[in-house]
Amino acid sequence: MKRVLPASFTVVSILVACGGGRIPAVGPDRESGQSGLMDKTFAGGNKCNPKNHERPFVIEWDATDMSQFEALTASDIVFVKYQGCDLKIVDTCKNDSVKGQLGSYRAVDWTSGSVEKIDITNEGELYAKLPLGVATLGARVSAGEAFRMEYFVSGTRSATRPAQYKADLDKIPGCKGVTHFVYAFNLGAFALGSNKNVKGEANATFWGAGAGGSSKYASAAEKKGGLLSSCRGESAKEIETCKTPIRLTLRELEDAENPDAKAAIAPETPDAKNLAGKVDQKMKLNEKAQGHLDSANQKLVARDGKGCLAELDEKDKADPRPIVLSTNPKSYHSQVRALCLMAAGQCDPGKLLLRKQLESTEASTFGPQHMDGVVTGYMTRYCQGKMSERDQLLQASNELSMGWNVTRKEPGVCKAAIATFLKLRKSVKEDDETKNITVGNIATTGPGCLVKAGDCNGAWAAVKDLTKIEREETGNVHADAPQTLPNRYSPMHAATCHAKDVTVGISPQEKLALAAHDLDGGGDLKYCREGIEVGKAAAGGFTAGRETDSIASSFQIKAAKCLAKAGDCSASRKAFVELGRLPSWNAKLTDDALLKQYSSNSDFNVCKDK
Repeated sequence: MKRVLPASFTVVSILVACGGGRIPAVGPDRESGQSGLMDKTFAGGNKCNPKNHERPFVIEWDATDMSQFEALTASDIVFVKYQGCDLKIVDTCKNDSVKGQLGSYRAVDWTSGSVEKIDITNEGELYAKLPLGVATLGARVSAGEAFRMEYFVSGTRSATRPAQYKADLDKIPGCKGVTHFVYAFNLGAFALGSNKNVKGEANATFWGAGAGGSSKYASAAEKKGGLLSSCRGESAKEIETCKTPIRLTLRELEDAENPDAKAAIAPETPDAKNLAGKVDQKMKLNEKAQGHLDSANQKLVARDGKGCLAELDEKDKADPRPIVLSTNPKSYHSQVRALCLMAAGQCDPGKLLLRKQLESTEASTFGPQHMDGVVTGYMTRYCQGKMSERDQLLQASNELSMGWNVTRKEPGVCKAAIATFLKLRKSVKEDDETKNITVGNIATTGPGCLVKAGDCNGAWAAVKDLTKIEREETGNVHADAPQTLPNRYSPMHAATCHAKDVTVGISPQEKLALAAHDLDGGGDLKYCREGIEVGKAAAGGFTAGRETDSIASSFQIKAAKCLAKAGDCSASRKAFVELGRLPSWNAKLTDDALLKQYSSNSDFNVCKDK
C-alpha cells in the first residue's frame, strides 16, 4: 500500500492542486489591474503543467521537511507524485532491505556561487518561477503585491542513474502513483519576502544580510531555507546552514524497460559485458577513493589544509556512498575533513563538523563538556587563519604548554604565543576552558617554552615581564623576587638554560639566585665548579645585606651540597667555609665555627667520616 510522508513533510500539505479552488480566479476586474486574460495565454494554459516546471524551488518546506528529505537521499533515490502544482514525496518507493536498489546520489559537486534573485511582480511570473508557492502567495500577487526571492547555490547532488523505469517501480508496491524522480537537487540557502517591507530601496539584495545585502531587512524575509548570510563563495560548502536542499531537478519515469536489467539476464553479449564493465569501474573508483584518502591524510600531516580538502573532494566523487562521504558528519572520514578545514583557515566550520562527528560516536556518551574539550584540543593543534579571540587564547596557551612539556618550538612561536596571551587575556570572557589561563601559569609555561627552544635570554626576559604583571595584579610581592624567578625560569631542574647562559637583563642578585638554583639539582664535579664560579662572580657585584643575605646563604649551602653529592667532600667543606661569609650575619665567624655548622647540617651527612 502506498504511503506518503506526513503532512509536515509533503508540499501538498501546504499547497493544493491547481484548479482545486484555492488558486485565485482570473477575471477582468481585479483590484491589482492585472489582465484577466491570462488564462487564455500559453503561460496561463500551462501554469500548472509539470512538464514546464521540472526544476521547482521547495520554498514551503520547513526544517523538519528538509531533514527528512536529506534522510531519504542518504541511501536512496527520492520519488515523487507531481501533478499540477501539487508535489508529493513518496517515501515508500524504496526497498528497505536493499539500500540504493534503484540508485543513490553522488557526492556533492560544490560550486563557488553568488546571491541570485528572482522577482515576482505578477501571476505569470509566480506560475513560471515559483509554481509550488501558488497556494500561499497567489492571492497576494493577484492583489498587486510583489515579492523577491534571493538564493545561493553552494552545490548539487545528482543521481547515479540518469533514468528510472516504470517496469522497475511496478515491482515495488510502495511506488504506486509515482510520476517523477528527483534526479538532482541544489544545496544552498534562500530567503523570500514581500517588496512592501523594503520601502522601495534599490539594494543589491534585501534578505541576504552579510552576503552583500542589508541587515536592515534580513529579518523581514517571510520564507527561508538555510541561512543566506552564511553563504560565502567556496567556503559555503563547509557551512551547514548553506547546505540546505532548495531546488529539485525532476525527471519523468521512462515507459521503456531498463536496459541494464535486460543486459543482466542476457547471455554473454556485448550488452552484458558492458554491464559488467560498469560494475568493474565502480570497484576501481573505490580503489581510487582510497588513494585520495591516503593523500589527504599525508597533506594534513604536512598542514596543507587546502590540498587535503581537494583530495577529500576527489575521494567523495570516486566513492559517493553517503556512509563514507567526508561531508557527512556520521562518516568517520568527516573527522579528517574537519581537521583539514581547520588547517585550511576555516576554523569555525571545522569545529562545527568535528562536533557533529563526535555526536554520532561513542564520545557523545561522555557528555557535552568532554566533546567540547576534544574539539578544543584539535582546534589548538590545527586551526590557522581567522579565529575567535577565545580560540586564539586557547591556542596560545596550548602552544606554550606543548613547547614546555612535549616538543621543542622555535623561539618566535613561543614569543608570539606570549604576546597573544598578553593581548587577549582581559578581553576573553572566562569559562571552564579559559579559567586556568592565568598570568601565573603562563609565567611558567611561557619561559619554559623559550628555555626548551634554547633562547635563554628571551626566557629570562619573559620571566621578569610576566612575574611583574603577576605581582601588580595579585599583590604577591614574592612573585618576581630574585629567589622566586629561578623556579619559573628553570622548573624541576630540567632546563637547558643555566645562570651562565643569561647575559642580558639580569641583576647580580638574580644571577646568584639562579646559580644557587642550578647547583641544587646536583651534577658532576665540573658542573658544580662551573656553577660556583658563576655565583662567586655575581656575588662580587653587590654588597651583602639584609635583602641579599638569604640568597647568599642559599648559594653557600647548595654549592657545598653539589660538591658533596659529586663525591668531593674536601672541596665541599672548603666551599662552605669560603662562601660562608657572604651573608652579613656570618661575616665575623671563624673557619672552625663555619666547619662546625657544616658538621651539624644533615645535608652533608654523606661527608661525615670523609
